[in-house]
Amino acid sequence: MPDAKRKNIKRKVTAAKSRNQARAEPPSFADRAGERAVEAKDKFTAFAKKHPITTVAGGLALGILVSGFFRGSPTRKAGKQLGKKAAGFAALATELAIAYGQQAMGKAGEARQAGSETLSGWSDSLSKGAHDLMEDAPDYVAGARATARKTGKAITQALRDRLN
Repeated sequence: MPDAKRKNIKRKVTAAKSRNQARAEPPSFADRAGERAVEAKDKFTAFAKKHPITTVAGGLALGILVSGFFRGSPTRKAGKQLGKKAAGFAALATELAIAYGQQAMGKAGEARQAGSETLSGWSDSLSKGAHDLMEDAPDYVAGARATARKTGKAITQALRDRLN
């Protein structure tokens, strides 16, 4: 019996050594892939619990996308019909944009013409006013000289009266 016990203990020690050695070795590709898969599952589960509506919307979008890869799928048929309608809508929108642009260009031309006429009228008025001022300027200058002479004489007379 002691030999049987000794052999049993040696077998257990050898098994423990091999387990410890296996743990010390770097993990294999399969082990790392399995760990990453578990981490991804845990992250997705946490995200789905935190954002359930987003998860459902993403699942629907992914389902529609995958469905579009198959020939007879309703998604592909609906996409073709929607594409035709979208092309027609785009053509209509383009025509409306062109018409609106032409109308805007016409209105801008009218506004330019009206502004030009208004500025021309203001220019004529300013020119006439400046001309009238230039004609009247000698009269204003003469009046200012006469007033300056009178004022100078009055100041001089007042100073003489004070000093005498």
